[in-house]
Amino acid sequence: MTAQAAASPLLASFRDSYRDLVRYLTRRTGSADEARDVAHDTWLRLADMGLRDTPPVQCESEARAYVFTMARNLVTDRRRHESVAQRHAQALPGAGQGVPDESEALMYRQAIDAVEAALATVPERARQVFLRHRVNGEDQGALAAEFGISRNMVERDMMLAMDRVQAAMEQWHGGAPQTKRGSGRRRALSALLGVAGLGVLGTSAWRALRLLLPQWQHLAATGHGQTLRQPLPDGGSVTLDAQSRVQLTYYAARRSAQLLAGAAFFDVARDAERPFVVDVPQSGSGGDGGVRVTVLGTRFGVERLPGGDVEVQVESGRVRVESLGADGEVRAAHELHPGQALRVPMPPGKGPAAPQVRSGVPAAPWRQGVVVLNDVPLGEAVERLRRYLPRPVDVDGSAAALRLSGQVRIAQAEDFVRALPSAVSVRVRLAQGRWSVAAR
Repeated sequence: MTAQAAASPLLASFRDSYRDLVRYLTRRTGSADEARDVAHDTWLRLADMGLRDTPPVQCESEARAYVFTMARNLVTDRRRHESVAQRHAQALPGAGQGVPDESEALMYRQAIDAVEAALATVPERARQVFLRHRVNGEDQGALAAEFGISRNMVERDMMLAMDRVQAAMEQWHGGAPQTKRGSGRRRALSALLGVAGLGVLGTSAWRALRLLLPQWQHLAATGHGQTLRQPLPDGGSVTLDAQSRVQLTYYAARRSAQLLAGAAFFDVARDAERPFVVDVPQSGSGGDGGVRVTVLGTRFGVERLPGGDVEVQVESGRVRVESLGADGEVRAAHELHPGQALRVPMPPGKGPAAPQVRSGVPAAPWRQGVVVLNDVPLGEAVERLRRYLPRPVDVDGSAAALRLSGQVRIAQAEDFVRALPSAVSVRVRLAQGRWSVAAR
């Protein structure tokens, strides 16, 4: 999405009115799931409109009215499209079979096979919990009581099942041949999961497949010295620090973010039906192991620190932080409250066996132009500042181990390097456009 779209008063009105809009659409459609889908489509339409295409609005009430009118029209378009598609399907030979052509039908069966094979690898209890809650809509509390486990264990079982199936679907989608009409697998599968595909099999695997296909994806990234605020389809947002990357993916049953580099601050809209999950994969692990942060609605920061550790800071609400092994199993878990922070050693097993939760810690202070150093090695401090420093800095081994604390203004990061001899026992030299720091 462009910066112009982000500045649109209509997008701002959408974010402010998101909950009211979903309630309004739920009444019109009779389905909370469809209401969220339409809200997402509305956001995409608004995001695609440049400022020159945005109609003039004089006040917030006019912007809100325009957003609600667009959403209502999208509902009307959906109903019209469904009616046409149903008439077309009934006119086709073999109507009611829901199979557009042989190549798409083959792809559909392959997708179903992939889902069923993935579910077969999930432990029986986790598979039952996932299917009965996410697919059949059974209450988590009732499932916990039936299986004699906690609600947290129910959520963990569901996450395990979703991870397995999503991995299988990504592998299935990655090696896809083109259909004979030239469209990709995702496009053809989307058609199969639309009106033409309704009622074909009605299996748990098919319904799980609908849950696990992404509804929206976006890769947000920043360069050296840059920050970015990325609005999200549900009215939340993610703000990226310099030299950061985050992959955002929304599914029917959960919202997912993968922090690939740097640091991000998440302002998550509450949605009890769709938890927001941030995964920080272990560097060089190919996606195995790492840290997982799970929330419903809150404000918190996550940062990949030099050396691989991960730090989570909470501004409001509560978050669950889990350290995952290479097998995906939870090795340790903590619940953080406002003002608390936790540094999780990576890989698991490095550092203290029980990392200590710190209190009174600001969340993502880089948003206010500050980097906070809390008794960290000089080498790590310099690595964290490289995102903003205009010139490279070399730190020798003996100096890198020296520890220091304090706050550094991002705008004055180079002044911090220049003033290091007054804080620790080092010599600093600038030559040929590079800083060098050595122990005295």
